[in-house]
Amino acid sequence: MSEEHAVISDVGASAASTGADTPTTPSRPGWRRDTVLFMAGQFASMFGSSVVAYAIIWHITLKTGSGAQYAWLLIAAQLPMALTTIPGGVWADRYWRKALMIGADTAVAVITVLLALIMLAGHEELWLIAVALMLRGLFGGIQQPAAGAALPQIVPTEHLLRVNSLNQSLMAVIFIAAPALSAVLLQYVPLGMILFVDVTTAVIGIGLTLLVAIPRLSAESIVVPQGVTGYFRHVGEAARTLFSHPGLRRLTILFAFIIVIVIPFAQMTPVFVVRLFGRESWKLAGVEILWSVGMIVGGLALAAWGGFKNRMSMMLLACGVISVMTMVMGFTPNIWCFFVVMFICGFALTMMNTPATTAIQEIIPEAMMGRVMSLITLMNTLGGPIGMAIVGPLSDRLNIAWMALVGGGAGLLFTLFWLLRGGPGAKLVALDK
Repeated sequence: MSEEHAVISDVGASAASTGADTPTTPSRPGWRRDTVLFMAGQFASMFGSSVVAYAIIWHITLKTGSGAQYAWLLIAAQLPMALTTIPGGVWADRYWRKALMIGADTAVAVITVLLALIMLAGHEELWLIAVALMLRGLFGGIQQPAAGAALPQIVPTEHLLRVNSLNQSLMAVIFIAAPALSAVLLQYVPLGMILFVDVTTAVIGIGLTLLVAIPRLSAESIVVPQGVTGYFRHVGEAARTLFSHPGLRRLTILFAFIIVIVIPFAQMTPVFVVRLFGRESWKLAGVEILWSVGMIVGGLALAAWGGFKNRMSMMLLACGVISVMTMVMGFTPNIWCFFVVMFICGFALTMMNTPATTAIQEIIPEAMMGRVMSLITLMNTLGGPIGMAIVGPLSDRLNIAWMALVGGGAGLLFTLFWLLRGGPGAKLVALDK
């Protein structure tokens, strides 16, 4: 995501050149057990959250069919994370990451219980749901940087790519089971009762996380921000750390463009399905399932294969594939072709995200990891709503298929631009393994 064409031979060479500042997690007894418990806890928590998220989104989409209302609901869920992800990243580099994760998950569970009780009392107004999603998002901005920074503390550096690949596949399993379960529950269970699925899995996730040995940061590495200026000073340090590496700088700019211009159309797939193929809930579930199957296949393939030697080339190719699939999304002749497009997008998304996450975890110093992860979260939580604020309302006035064609085309052109900046035949090795 950078505008520069600087070349670094490989991540290993880059790591060696940074000396003590490079995060290297040594192998230690029990790291495999802790990795399994950590991933299982995240799996349980995300599964429940996904079931509820699908149920809420589909409930609103099937009820209204409005792209604008759907977009505002997603914005309400994502934008508040931008308010807490910066301090959340600083706290992740100051306090015990395990405690931050558990505290944030507990707060989200309490909010969900309150929303469930309100809805069971007969109140299902959109603004109530939006307020609850906003509160959940605030604590999500604390949880995500802590979780992202904790994983490289547990897993030895040489195993990060494969663990991240397996984790991507495990998370994708959620997006097969969760939409299927949501589709069934929506037929027979009030939305207020479905919310308790999230509460139950949150309790399981918290219990498993309690069993994980996540080391506290050494006293020398703990940051102590002083007031608002202190927070922004530390965030500025994190940004300089991220952008000081040419490959990560190139990666950040590219992904920011894709998130704002292309990804909103992927988030609008329920609206595509309702408008193009009908309001059957099995079609909505099928889209999510095929997307997730693609992610699983991609994650397992990457874990076994290891990916291209040139990681930047692999990520550019994946961005190009996602952009092309976005272009054809609205012109598929039937739901089955749309399913195929979703499978390819899911596969390509894994090939785009996993090497990027691994590169950040390998290169960024441990004491800076929480703040860098907060910047990545901030980019997602701001970029997505910005794109949705444009695409959602416009989709109620313009043809969404032609909008996707333009958006995907812009993403493809931008990806080709970064490819050509390397010069004819030049290797894009800024993030080579």
